[in-house]
Amino acid sequence: MSKRPRMAFPRPLSGVMQDGLTGSQLSERLRESEIWRIWPEVVGAALACRAQPLRIINGTLTVAVSSAPWMQELRFMTALMREKLNLRLGAEVVQEIVLKAGRVVPPVTEKREEPSLPRPLSPSQLAAIAAQSASIPDLETRQAFIELMQASFEQQN
Repeated sequence: MSKRPRMAFPRPLSGVMQDGLTGSQLSERLRESEIWRIWPEVVGAALACRAQPLRIINGTLTVAVSSAPWMQELRFMTALMREKLNLRLGAEVVQEIVLKAGRVVPPVTEKREEPSLPRPLSPSQLAAIAAQSASIPDLETRQAFIELMQASFEQQN
């Protein structure tokens, strides 16, 4: 019985899985599923809000488009979208793009709260900060304490 060769170093599980799936039907389906992940990057945010991939069957990608004017505009861009998708996917996955009128759900974006401008501190707050920081002998520590107290009061406002 022969021994198997020893691995030079541990490999990531994703690499082992990719090697195991190479050439299988599942490998192609996984590559096709990447379309949904890369769609906003490939077509841009403005277009991703108005058109979304629905399905891909035998290389034909069906895309839902929110309105007739956008569908007309996208008809001229299907070849470019197909090229960009295939370039990002690393293979000729999308052979044709079919546009279909349909409901488009806007992509979920992370909402950032606009930072509110700090309000000026009241005279009583300034007096409290001065009274509490007066007993700190070290100048640098006192300044850090004052800035911390100011930020704390600004958060409360």
